[in-house]
Amino acid sequence: MSSPVPVPVSPATLADFFAGRHIPAYCVADVRTIRAPAGRHPRDILPSCRTIIIFAIVMPDRLFFGTEREQSEATNAIRNTLESTAYSLRDLLEREGSASVAVVPFHQFVVQDGILRGRLSLKHCAADAGFGILGDNSLLIHPRYGNRLALAAAVTEQEIEPGPLQAGTATCTHCNRCTDACPAGAIRCGVVTQTSCRNLTDYVPHPLRPLAWRMMRGTWSARLVTVLLNMTASRVEIRGTCTACMTACPHFKIPER
Repeated sequence: MSSPVPVPVSPATLADFFAGRHIPAYCVADVRTIRAPAGRHPRDILPSCRTIIIFAIVMPDRLFFGTEREQSEATNAIRNTLESTAYSLRDLLEREGSASVAVVPFHQFVVQDGILRGRLSLKHCAADAGFGILGDNSLLIHPRYGNRLALAAAVTEQEIEPGPLQAGTATCTHCNRCTDACPAGAIRCGVVTQTSCRNLTDYVPHPLRPLAWRMMRGTWSARLVTVLLNMTASRVEIRGTCTACMTACPHFKIPER
């Protein structure tokens, strides 16, 4: 017997899917338009993929200005929403007969050239898909939600019509507010030095940092660090220790209520 022909997921089906999960923003893109860095491209995860579906939720005020408990609760809520939505989207696509992979933040790390990265560069994919642009602080800027979006995705071998078009355009004015606001001086000329950024360094005890950075630069030691990170990622409490470059940005917007 021949294999069943995959039934395409329509734009209307996707719109209903995201609306039912209160996801405010998403886009569908042909992977041929994605110029994400080598090793972090959708086809590095699923070689047969034709489409990437990127979606996002708005990071709430309490994540930036709340108490430590409120920030932790907000982080966990974001994580749970993105993960459950990504896995449900993958299941929807696979029920229609198409191989698919969910891509969620906080997991699937890789260490390359001394830098800790996500397995898929969601922000580069989003920018290539027309979902926004990258600012000098390396964060995605969306035309409606500014830099307040947390991203996840699914990649699939199914061909799905690209869209929806994003209303308006986003621009980085290169105002240097993020550069001036960074307490670690990690941003210079639109480049972020990760080993200076507190969102990495605060996870590594100060006496261990020289060894950690050296291991991240090695060939085999970087692979070891990658394995260890992915083994422990689901059990580590993710916290945003510093958001100075985000809140200083002119695109830091209060979500609509």
